[in-house]
Amino acid sequence: MNLAFNNTALLVLLMGSSTVFAGNIASTTETRSAVTESSTTQTEQKHIQWGLSAAEYARYEDLMEGIRGSISPDTISPLEVLGIHAQNEAERKKYARMWADMMEQDTERVLAFQRAYDQAWRDKGDKALIDIAQIQSQLPVTPQQSSQPSISSSTKKMILATKLSGCDSCDKKIQQLLTTMLVDRSIQLDVFFSDSSDKENSVIRQWAMQNRIDAELLRSRRITLNHGQSLMKQYQLDEGQLPATFKVDNTGGVNRVE
Repeated sequence: MNLAFNNTALLVLLMGSSTVFAGNIASTTETRSAVTESSTTQTEQKHIQWGLSAAEYARYEDLMEGIRGSISPDTISPLEVLGIHAQNEAERKKYARMWADMMEQDTERVLAFQRAYDQAWRDKGDKALIDIAQIQSQLPVTPQQSSQPSISSSTKKMILATKLSGCDSCDKKIQQLLTTMLVDRSIQLDVFFSDSSDKENSVIRQWAMQNRIDAELLRSRRITLNHGQSLMKQYQLDEGQLPATFKVDNTGGVNRVE
């Protein structure tokens, strides 16, 4: 009798354990399924956001695992990557047009926000954001400035070789020059970036917004923003020498000032 009872009890325990084990397996399977589904949904949202198919986005991710990812900035877009590595001319034109359309739309959004900001500032009384008189009073006066006024109102052309990122002294130099340009409106500044390329105009636009470059300065070409590899080679500069500032004299000669 005892043996029969023990066998029965053992059977009940085994059945209960099997039920718990099966429940754990089901729970784990559901969790994995939910994670996989979430990951799939995120991937779908990414390729839809860029107007790409799942296969195109997967190819972009594969390309970024190779040399393209190691030499490109973090801000490079899937459309640029696919366009650079286009498999034929039709693909190249397709991605170029898609990227141009997206940049046009983004520019419209930026300009719309700029107009809203300008209106908000007017609503505040359209007061000056920077007190020019205060800046002028704080600028150092050289002996030449104190002894005689400027005898020429011609453009003072300057060149700045700098970096888009990773150079604190470069950031300080551009802000110093921008402040000087507010006071001396005869200065024209050409900025050349050593760490940009012809395929990265969007990065330069982003730099301009981050550094609050006045759109009017760009429109009037008092400031120009340029890719700088050729200039670096021309003046035999390396990135350890940046920022580098040059002045252009009346004859077109270029002299480094610092």
